Amino acid sequence: MTADKNARPARSRRIIFTAIAVGLPLVLFTSVELALRLSDAFPREPLFIVNPTFPEYSLANPRVVQRFFSTAAAAPNVSIETAFFSTNKPPGTLRIVVQGGSSAAGFPFGYGASLAGMLEQRLRREFPARHVEVISTAMSAVNSYALVDFSEEIIAVRPDAVLIYAGHNEFLGILGVGSSLSSSKSPTVTRLIMNLRRLRLYRGLENLLAPAIAGEGGTASGQRDDGTLMARIAAERRIPLGSALFVNGERQFQLNLGDLLDRYADAGIPVFVATLVSNEADQAPFIDGHVERADSIDPDEPTGDSVGSGLPLATLIEMAETGSADAAFKLGQRRRAEGDTAGALSAFQQARDLDQLRFRAPSRFNEIIRESAARHGARLVDVESTFRQATADGIIGNDLITEHLHPNVDGYFILADAFHRSLAEEGALPQAGTIVNAEVARGEIPVSGVDQHFGEYKLIRLMSDWPFTDPPVEPVLPKPATTEERLGRALYDQEIDWTGAQRRLLDFYARGSNPDEYLRVSLILADAFPFSSADQLTAGRALMGANRHLQAVRYLLLADRYRPDDVSTLIELSRACLASGLRDLGGKTLERVLKIDPSNRQAQRMLRSLQGR
Repeated sequence: MTADKNARPARSRRIIFTAIAVGLPLVLFTSVELALRLSDAFPREPLFIVNPTFPEYSLANPRVVQRFFSTAAAAPNVSIETAFFSTNKPPGTLRIVVQGGSSAAGFPFGYGASLAGMLEQRLRREFPARHVEVISTAMSAVNSYALVDFSEEIIAVRPDAVLIYAGHNEFLGILGVGSSLSSSKSPTVTRLIMNLRRLRLYRGLENLLAPAIAGEGGTASGQRDDGTLMARIAAERRIPLGSALFVNGERQFQLNLGDLLDRYADAGIPVFVATLVSNEADQAPFIDGHVERADSIDPDEPTGDSVGSGLPLATLIEMAETGSADAAFKLGQRRRAEGDTAGALSAFQQARDLDQLRFRAPSRFNEIIRESAARHGARLVDVESTFRQATADGIIGNDLITEHLHPNVDGYFILADAFHRSLAEEGALPQAGTIVNAEVARGEIPVSGVDQHFGEYKLIRLMSDWPFTDPPVEPVLPKPATTEERLGRALYDQEIDWTGAQRRLLDFYARGSNPDEYLRVSLILADAFPFSSADQLTAGRALMGANRHLQAVRYLLLADRYRPDDVSTLIELSRACLASGLRDLGGKTLERVLKIDPSNRQAQRMLRSLQGR
């Protein structure tokens, strides 16, 4: 009895001591974390930031990539293209957010070629009376980890739909299982580290211990620390099909995509997720998988009747079946030359899947995308099928792709058009409006001659380095012959910035006789700088000249917003309103002109005509 009485206090003391031992570190950790937050130490880069000069507009944070690394110095020099959107979503706004990597971002041609840029331009043409915003969060080298990490902040801006085109960077992108910019080869560990980086204390410790942290921002043994991002990012240059690393990359994509789609479904946001495309016919495998016999095949052997003539067909088939990507590629070329397009496509896809340098998503990823869309209630956009329909024989090559996977300008339009068609079919677009057909939309894409040539110069540089050529060679750029080429070259050489190049191109068109290109560039600048009254006025006038009066009203209203007492802006706005049938707004605008300038004869005549006098 006495022993029991003595035992009870002892047990109580042990419970108390255990609680203190466990709770004290927790209290200390919480206190330090709160103190760091209150002092704003070691902040996490947000996805979106407010424009300090014009706080009514926000933009994607150009430093957001730093959130995935222990220090800012460890992060690669990549960012989301700057595009402004309303900080507070106006009533009636159609707001769409795009997620993905460099192919969703329009590389190498820039924002105008991107999914967001092409869609926004087309939707504003179709719904001139609506406020339309297509916000891009796409960025080079990011993969599904970044997409999941961005999702909370995307939900917070209240999009009407989210569009996803991603999957090529799962192995060698930021945090990919084979990347030099990776925390771990395990999806579970990588997810844990990403969650820990949400804590100020963890980020502080990372900063303090950064010199001792291996594997971030460095390069694999024997690799260069200069050159293109492609040349620096591949720590694991050989990831065989079905290997442990391959399975980890596949699992990472499947888990993250499912998580991402569930988050949007729980928030009630429609999601459109697309299948992927890459260059099948004209991009030989980067690294063959059949090392013993790879040297017997020349992947650059000319195509035609003599394709693969050095090896019997049976040998090519045998080598492909035993893992030779080069043999599969040559088999595809031979089948295609023989007119066997089905056999050629199968061989080309096999070659891509066997390519051990994982810069192109394997066929399995499109299966994952289709399965995930069906399982998680997303809308599937079959971009792969759309691209095949745009080719002569259903095999995707240099006619639509610039190198290994980035579309050319025509390819980017096809990508955007596939999403546009899916949005319309699924009822995600407003009912009122004029649908702009593909032919008209293609003619009006927001890609200037400067953008086109600047992108071509960047491609030449990209393909002058590994893995396209080894050792790297000095890029040889063509001598500029036109104004567009000269400005594109000046932009590439960093002798002028993007804005300056576009403005000089606009001045050139203003002096010439090319109203279509003048209109294109004026809209590019106006959409890039919605708070610039001069750019809005220029675009409004150009739209009036093209008899697109209702669309002109939108730009002229923005010009008036930032220069409310400018008579020339008000006169243009009144003209656009009257031509669009907006008589009340046109009349009130003319009355404003006469309050500022009572003797303005043009305003007097227009008002008398409006009043029937």
